[in-house]
Amino acid sequence: MPYSCLAAIWPMAASCGQPTPNPPQPLPLLAASIREIPVLPTLPVGITSLEVDTGFAPGVIISDQLDLRDAPLSVPPASVRLSLPAHAQEWVASLPLPQVRPERPLVVPKLPAQVRPERSQGVSLTEVLELAGRTNRTIQDARIAVARLQAEVRESESARSPSITARLDYTFNDSASARLSNIASPPGISRDTISQPLNGSLQLDYNIFSAGGVDANIRVQESRLRIAETELNRVTQQVRLEVVTAYYTLQNADETLRIRQKQVENAEQSLRDTQALERAGVGTKFDVLQSEVQLANARQELLNAQSAQLIARRDLARILDFAPTVELTAADKIEPVVPWRLGVEDSIILAVRNRAELDRRRLERQVAQDRAIAAISTIQPQVNLFATLDLLDDFSTIGGIASGYRLGARLEWRLFDGGRVQAQVDQFTSDAQLAENQFESAARQIRFEVEQSFLTAQSRRQQIDTARIAQQQAIEALRLARLRLSAGVGTQTEVIQAERDVTQAEVNLLQAVIGFNQAIANLERATSGL
Repeated sequence: MPYSCLAAIWPMAASCGQPTPNPPQPLPLLAASIREIPVLPTLPVGITSLEVDTGFAPGVIISDQLDLRDAPLSVPPASVRLSLPAHAQEWVASLPLPQVRPERPLVVPKLPAQVRPERSQGVSLTEVLELAGRTNRTIQDARIAVARLQAEVRESESARSPSITARLDYTFNDSASARLSNIASPPGISRDTISQPLNGSLQLDYNIFSAGGVDANIRVQESRLRIAETELNRVTQQVRLEVVTAYYTLQNADETLRIRQKQVENAEQSLRDTQALERAGVGTKFDVLQSEVQLANARQELLNAQSAQLIARRDLARILDFAPTVELTAADKIEPVVPWRLGVEDSIILAVRNRAELDRRRLERQVAQDRAIAAISTIQPQVNLFATLDLLDDFSTIGGIASGYRLGARLEWRLFDGGRVQAQVDQFTSDAQLAENQFESAARQIRFEVEQSFLTAQSRRQQIDTARIAQQQAIEALRLARLRLSAGVGTQTEVIQAERDVTQAEVNLLQAVIGFNQAIANLERATSGL
């Protein structure tokens, strides 16, 4: 792992013996720009000097034996940095650093052409389900949450490893007290006022006993990760149900549009028939007006169906996060899906075994228990080992670098905390009880969802058979009504009513099929099998 320190700033001779372009003006020995430089726990061979940049002359290499005590104090502050040979700089550059993901441009459409549908694309239910797993933003958010929790688990596991810290401090000190002492001293007797200590240390800390706190915190993060994974499963199932529902809604809108178009065609045919009868003298104006009203109502229903179809297409594209320039259409034929094979009791057992909501409540209770353990560990003994390597040098003196080390152990035990830990434990106990209650509520809700979907599927299945028979009968009744009207023994009212019956029978059959398919999808969602 790379380490970094801040190179200290001190005033330095402008040229170290070289002429300067202009005499420098006195500057206060205060602020200067601080540059952050990499410092390694073990320096590669070749780092033996400091480079001093005064701002007036080219950088000068100054060794630790150079005496800087006579440097003038009225020059601009200078920055100090390690001077690395080329091979060492390459080695530093090759060290691994934490990678930050580059920002993705956040853009919105700016031109009408970017949001105007230009073409249609037919898709099957299987295709949209597969596409939703890749493009739906809600699923992507859940996956990002899982990835974040994985990083938090790694962060908590790092507490099991020792930590190593490197530190390097440089100080340029022109002592005011030493100057004052020199003023009060007899002539010829003075002490040096300049000191330039360079302190370095490398410290290792290792917690060898935490009373179970570290392990409890790791278990908390692992449980939170599993909660995020169960949430990803729940979100995926819910999004798939939304996709199936949106697809069935689109199928329903498409078929409804076809029915309404046929209704308009029938109304137009009836209007032409009544107008012909009126011209032949066997019809009445009243019959013509009835047919015109029937046609106007049918056109209103057609407009509503067209609007519903466009809305259903947009809704499906929204869930899939599909390109706005492509309009999706349903490619699958409308027909009943495979019936549900299990009984209601077996379906309930399957649901409570598979549903992610119940697993989530179990994990939330475990998290509360582990957090209580971690809180209790903070008032129990903590044992740490530490080792420190110290380095010291003073540029104002000649003598080189001195080194030393320290080894030790540290015992910490909080004997009294004012009841803080007990209050935390009480909170976590309440969290565990809340998770238990929510588990029971979720189990009852899951059972209700299974029973509701199961009974709805049974009812819709029976409605399909009834609606098919009613559709055939309505079509035959319309044919007979038109024959009666053309033979002069029927009325236009009978034809209009027969047309309404045909339309209603087709709508009932459509609703029965779509409702049955939706109920099966709800059953699959209730058992986490979608």
